[in-house]
Amino acid sequence: MTDDLFMPQEQLLLPLQARHDLSLADIPPQAFASVLSALTQLMQGQLSQVYIWGEPGSGRSLLLSALMASQSNASHAVMLPLKQVVFMPVEMLDGLEQCPLVVLDDIDALRQWPEWQEAVFHFYNRMKAVGGRLLVTGAQPPADLPLGLADLRSRMAASSVYALPACSDEVRSELLAVAGARRSWNLGDDTVAYLLSRGPRRLGQFWALIEQLDKFTLQQKRPLTIPLIRECMNAA
Repeated sequence: MTDDLFMPQEQLLLPLQARHDLSLADIPPQAFASVLSALTQLMQGQLSQVYIWGEPGSGRSLLLSALMASQSNASHAVMLPLKQVVFMPVEMLDGLEQCPLVVLDDIDALRQWPEWQEAVFHFYNRMKAVGGRLLVTGAQPPADLPLGLADLRSRMAASSVYALPACSDEVRSELLAVAGARRSWNLGDDTVAYLLSRGPRRLGQFWALIEQLDKFTLQQKRPLTIPLIRECMNAA
């Protein structure tokens, strides 16, 4: 599974579990502009097939969780975390094309699983035949996927492809600014610089720190300051 989103085995074919305190409004709107636009079009049916790729730490799991939190009926979307499901029978894909939106997370995980590559290829064809929608994520663009089945690579390449921005200080700063505005934090330049220098580099982990700070400020009934951030991080 990408980043820090974990789905227990018994939930693999349940609707993707959303973080109820997270929404697409929390995703940096400038850095993720093209990706957010694509997801909106996918949810509205204007796009039928989207492929999103990004290096580890770029926020793929954060984005997926925010996507599902935005769904008015989460039962209309199912996610398969492929790193986990490759150890299971491929028959679990049978009938999945009837779901309005299917998310295949970590397509790269099929690298050494030819049986799963073939099964996903046939699922793809069934899904297209019934007019379903598909979101696929990976760590690299479709052309570079380490998949032996050329037909599956070509199907992925037929998607509308979007790259996530690298997790730079600018992206983390924008995520922090959006989160701070929602929480009425007074984020001075020194506070932002401190968090960027001391906080995790991965976007999902950086979001986890923001959530941790949110809870800590409420528990302590104190504003967000560098001393409070230091206390919170030392207590973790």
